[in-house]
Amino acid sequence: MTNTRGYVICEYEKVRESFPNFKSVMDTLEANLIANAESSWDPLKYGGITPKAGEFGKTTVMPQLFNGLTAAYQPLVTWYQWLNATGHRTIMTGAAAGGTINEDYKIGLVGLAFLSKAIRISEIKMQIGDKKLPRINIEEAFAYDKPAVVFEDGYILDEETGFDLYANVITQGPQRIKLIGIQLNRVPNKLQVTNTGAPL
Repeated sequence: MTNTRGYVICEYEKVRESFPNFKSVMDTLEANLIANAESSWDPLKYGGITPKAGEFGKTTVMPQLFNGLTAAYQPLVTWYQWLNATGHRTIMTGAAAGGTINEDYKIGLVGLAFLSKAIRISEIKMQIGDKKLPRINIEEAFAYDKPAVVFEDGYILDEETGFDLYANVITQGPQRIKLIGIQLNRVPNKLQVTNTGAPL
């Protein structure tokens, strides 16, 4: 495990063991995200995973809110992608117009997990709105089984705000990159009536 100021690189399945502050970071991020949503979506209140009328809901982060590098940046169905070109690439972006997060959704992002056996990228960099985060070299993560990059402070991906995940792709092929965090949904019925894997 590497603990560098701002983030921790460790095995995904050992995040809590390797980063004991993870629960505190997640709790703070969730509280800030809920406050943000209650302000934006007033008069709706937080309803957790089973919201009722007049409430917004919570889920895991859904891949359908993002476009992947595969097939000319179409919305993802799962976190699986096929990296079809090497070098500096945008490997994930918001699925709405201009690479933004769809209206009615807010995401609390605390990290990324690389779930494939072969890691095909050597560096990552993110941009959230006009905030550019520094490059992170993940080459040492190659030694881990399912490595994760976990931030010491979470980030809010607000609705209608741009999101881009860039990477230096070193080999073409399959890659599963999962965003770690939580998602709030202003219209929970959209998730209750749509089929699994359907666009949001």
